[in-house]
Amino acid sequence: MVLNLTNMSGEVTYKCPKCGFTTEANTWLIKCPRCGSPLNVNYDLRRPRELSRSELTRILPVKEPLSLGEGLTPLVRRGDYYFKLEYLNPTGSFKDRGWSLALSVLRNDVTVVEDSSGNAGLSLAAYSAVKGVRARIYVPKTAPEAKKRLMRLLGANVVEAATRADASSLAMSFTEGVYVGHSWNPFFIHGVKLIAYELALELGNIDNVVAPLGNGTLTLGLYLGFKEAEELKLIKDTPRIIAVEASGYEWAYSMLHNTPMGVKATLPDGIIVPQPPRLTQIIDAIRDTGGDVVVVNDQGVIEGLREGIRLGFIIEPTSAVVFKALKEVNLSGTTVVILTGSGLKLSNELYRLIYGE
Repeated sequence: MVLNLTNMSGEVTYKCPKCGFTTEANTWLIKCPRCGSPLNVNYDLRRPRELSRSELTRILPVKEPLSLGEGLTPLVRRGDYYFKLEYLNPTGSFKDRGWSLALSVLRNDVTVVEDSSGNAGLSLAAYSAVKGVRARIYVPKTAPEAKKRLMRLLGANVVEAATRADASSLAMSFTEGVYVGHSWNPFFIHGVKLIAYELALELGNIDNVVAPLGNGTLTLGLYLGFKEAEELKLIKDTPRIIAVEASGYEWAYSMLHNTPMGVKATLPDGIIVPQPPRLTQIIDAIRDTGGDVVVVNDQGVIEGLREGIRLGFIIEPTSAVVFKALKEVNLSGTTVVILTGSGLKLSNELYRLIYGE
């Protein structure tokens, strides 16, 4: 099915970073038609004049973004670090930024299909409800029950699969809708990049940014946003990206350091993923910034949750992985830590993990 895109502002093109295929982005493509790789989206940069919703909206390649009030999240300081509270987005995760843009370019007469461990699916369900499109979301059976219930509450058709990999396979093979999977979606990353613009406008130059790494939409969104901010002279240099992966799913770490996978973690569900389709881009981004990857196991997640609560942050296990990096990596200069998902969706589980009851 050929799906024409809508609501575009200016000339937008697809480009494959692997084979160089380029075409105008006037129809929906999820993969390069020549080599099957994930596509990037390119358009003319637009320099924001101030830190405001209207100016951040102007950066995006759409006339009118779909919005639930995402973005402009608080930035607070605790000791030596700044924390960007992305878990305070409307559905409790940074994924809202991606769907705000990614759904804005689609028509209203489609069924959107996604695979998710929780937050991406929940966010898609909310934005689909507002846009008035049908959402079909494949999730692993181990996905948090509270998130699955919220997806259904928002009107999504939730289909459970045996594993995260099975969920992805089923979603991509469903032929009665449009697969918009966030890990492949080239528009999603441009929505996420606004985190970097907000940080650049509020803090100026930043030395390090620490964030969880699963499928890489956050890592690549930060990298893209900071690179653009550097080109627009909002900042002098792109900060080091310190990414944190779950043990047993350390795809980037094992390739960067030529090591085998560790014992599989079970707690940080948001970054327990099969091999990311944009893994090569992720590794290139980390290398280009002089960054690194840290690996965390379940015990490190629990310790991170306790530290987060001590600082007043009600975050989910996936967000808590960042505290391992603060202990292991030499982070001199200005450091921003991205807290990605809310713990309010998992309050009973958090209590049990932190207090052992």
